[in-house]
Amino acid sequence: MSFFMNILKLLIAICSVLFLLVGFDKFVPLMEPQCSLKGQISPILWRLLGGLQLAAGILIWSSKLRKYVAGFFIPVLIFFTAYHLKADTYDIGGSIFMAILLGIILWNPEFLKVKKT
Repeated sequence: MSFFMNILKLLIAICSVLFLLVGFDKFVPLMEPQCSLKGQISPILWRLLGGLQLAAGILIWSSKLRKYVAGFFIPVLIFFTAYHLKADTYDIGGSIFMAILLGIILWNPEFLKVKKT
């Protein structure tokens, strides 16, 4: 396996773990401090977002669905980052980091491309 394929798998693994962790946190509080928007978003939307994040943590491993997962969640992450800033909360580091990683996966630059042998 090439070095660059390992980079792609590492990016996917990081995104998967973050999706699973943040998604599960919507149901069972794991992280402290909790998201500052939790009280401002309806519980139904909160859990729906958690379910989508859990699904994304699994589906991102599928090479056929990876671009759809990234393409869906980049705007979602950007929206919630802007929503945080509008609400004067600044716990946005995770969403910015995830949006950048998903952007790299979606963009698929030359150093991530796998050559068929």
